[in-house]
Formats: sequence, structure tokens, C-alpha cells
Amino acid sequence: MDLHTVRCIQHYEHMASTLNPVARKLSSQMYDELERVIVDCTLPPGSALNDSDLAAQFEVSRTPVRDTLHLLEASGLVERGRSTGWYVTPIRMRDVDELAELRAILEPAGLPKIVQWDDERLSHLTSMFDDFSDEVPRSDTADYLARDDEFHRTLIAATGNSRIERMYHVADRQLARCKRYVSVQDDERRATSLDEHLAICRALSRRDADAAREALLAHLARAHRALAVAVEASLA
Repeated sequence: MDLHTVRCIQHYEHMASTLNPVARKLSSQMYDELERVIVDCTLPPGSALNDSDLAAQFEVSRTPVRDTLHLLEASGLVERGRSTGWYVTPIRMRDVDELAELRAILEPAGLPKIVQWDDERLSHLTSMFDDFSDEVPRSDTADYLARDDEFHRTLIAATGNSRIERMYHVADRQLARCKRYVSVQDDERRATSLDEHLAICRALSRRDADAAREALLAHLARAHRALAVAVEASLA
């Protein structure tokens, strides 16, 4: 997380805190809805965003729309061109590589603590994917990806390190969008991703932190390659 991003987030959090309760609620609803359609790729990467159209859609003035777009910009989900206006941030190869590197550094950090959890808590984590079928049909994609997000956030939370959690939080929605960008169009990747998560869970069930780390890093590497292939194909 660079200093500019931190300052942007702090600035717009302060702006949001100064709004009256009604305006704050409208701004929060707008942010949540725009974040959702960007992350689930209903608004694909590169889609144009017109502040006048959004103001009409949400029945607000353009000022809260622009404030919301700035906050989404701080989260890395939208960008503003000098002449093209606002648009959904494209998924670029540099972003793919940097997010993969960040995950490989942060996500294994909590594994040594997880293998020391009590049986009930550990079982809850390691059984998170037990109710999915081997194929993960397209109809189950949203549920599977929500579980995927929860699993990886739990790995981060297990570190007990608030700075790691904050750093991961900034990238979390970008990661979620990347997962959905691949999974929505790649049935095989969903199935192999499930196998990889189950391998991590089996190692954790044995309380083998080294094996869990190996399985996790293998999963992250394969996820990185799958996303890279999808992004390269979109640029061809």
C-alpha cells in the first residue's frame, strides 16, 4: 500500500465522516452498489462511468457521486483519465503480478498460528469447502467465490497483525474482482481451485504448517497463472 493510497483513503474517510446521516447513508449505499457491480464484473474492466448518469440512477447530485468515485479510486477499482473521464480500472499484467506477490507474502503468515487452534475452530476452517461438488457448476460460482474470499480473509486474520490486515484489505476487492474475472469464464479453473483449497485444508487438519504453506503457495501460483492467461487473452 503506497503513501498516496493511504492518504487518499484517510482523506475520503474524513469527508464521509463530515456528511449528515442521510447523506452518509446514500453515499455508503452508492459505494457498496458500485463496488459490487465492479467486483463481480457486471461492469467489466474498462467500462466508462458517467457521473451525470450515476447521479440520475441514484437520485443524488453529482457531488456525492464524485466523492464515491474518488473513494473507489483510492481502492484501485476505478480510474480517471485526463480526457476520457471515469472508468473501471482495467486488469493489467502488472496488477496481476503485484497482487500475486502480495498474496504470497501475506497469506502464509498466519498458518503457524492456525495449526495451534483448538479442534472446533480448526475444523470450522478446514471444512469450509466440504459442501461443494467436484465440478463446482457455474450456478454455484457466486457461493464458491464468497467462500473463497472468506477462507483467505481468515488466513490473514489469523496473523493477529492489524497492519497486515489493513494492507490486505486495500487489495482485497481487487483480488476478489480478479478471481471473478477468471472463474466466471473458466469452468476448469473453478474445479482445480476447489482441489487446491481442499489440499490446504487437509494439511491444516493434520496441523502441518509446512505442508499447508506449500499447498497454499502452489494454489496462489496457479491462480496467478490462470489470471495472467485470461488477461493476456483479453489483450490479444
